[in-house]
Amino acid sequence: MTHDDDFADLDRMLAALPLEETPPGLRARILTATVYRPAPAVAPWELWLIGTFVALAAWLAWLLISAPHAGERLVDATNRIIEAGGFTSVTTFLWLAVGISAAWWTSQLTVPAARRIRIR
Repeated sequence: MTHDDDFADLDRMLAALPLEETPPGLRARILTATVYRPAPAVAPWELWLIGTFVALAAWLAWLLISAPHAGERLVDATNRIIEAGGFTSVTTFLWLAVGISAAWWTSQLTVPAARRIRIR
């Protein structure tokens, strides 16, 4: 049992409704706000990253200004972490470079299908 006649009646009733005239320029405003909207200059994740770096820099500057000899303590702690962590070895930096390079190349080779499709 089909209700095609009901849909046809509904279409006729909707077409018979008295509609108000649309405001002038409505289509252009809708297209400007949706399709022709310029791309944002900064992506949201980039904005968060920049904000985080600015907050950390401000915190570090406040720490260095307000605490006596904080700069010396920070440098000493950094040196101890580097020496205790084995980051003074050239081999460690070589393997770190190989790992970063492998991760970067892997991310470049496994491009998702959505990025490969070109929409014209």
